[in-house]
Amino acid sequence: MNSAVVIDGHRQTKPRIVEIIGPAGAGKTTLCQTLNNYQEQIQLRDFPNVRKVGDAPFFIRYGLGLVPVLLHLYQRTSRQLRRREFAWMSILMGWPYILQKEARKGSKVILLDQGPVYLMAEMKEFGPEYLRNQKAEKLWQSLYNRWANTLDMIVWLDAADANLLERIRTRDQEHIVKNEGASTVFEFLGRYRRAYEEIISRLETKTTGLRVLRIDTSRQQPKKIADHLLIEFGCSRLTGE
Repeated sequence: MNSAVVIDGHRQTKPRIVEIIGPAGAGKTTLCQTLNNYQEQIQLRDFPNVRKVGDAPFFIRYGLGLVPVLLHLYQRTSRQLRRREFAWMSILMGWPYILQKEARKGSKVILLDQGPVYLMAEMKEFGPEYLRNQKAEKLWQSLYNRWANTLDMIVWLDAADANLLERIRTRDQEHIVKNEGASTVFEFLGRYRRAYEEIISRLETKTTGLRVLRIDTSRQQPKKIADHLLIEFGCSRLTGE
């Protein structure tokens, strides 16, 4: 998926498909909004929406293919997939092919907020228990292979737990742990970090082309981070900035 570009006289690899991840309060939405100002070079991409009529063929195709896999894994002692979770698993199965096709046809960097690493973390940490059993390993290996061949870069935003706690509690956006005690919030953040670490490690075993950038958002402002990422993406800043 990569194409070579020259930056400051050095030949580098330009990523085409990039996911931004991070725990709650890390600044993902703010950074994506900042990068969205560069629409001539960056395309902010949402995953298929099960509520959109235009996305119905996607969910019919990949949802139907997923049903026998899940029936094989299902155990009566475990709860069933919720509707939203079924949509997420369908997205994990089929979305890489859509993104690969888009990347081949266009020249923009495709930027994913709440992309595959986030969805896999949600499913592995909070999904039905049968998805964490050894029997499900074949399914996960298939997903790791698909996304290792799709993602070029993962940008991992993070900050100290105290910073994240303050942001979660003071911002207008609601969150499941917004009114919880500090220890509960810190454990919640830790679960996501551990899940991200495991998923990225699995992806890295499938490819040598995946780059992971870790950025501390308590030390840099969103504009500064965006400027740094534009260089990493091989993009130019807007004229006059």
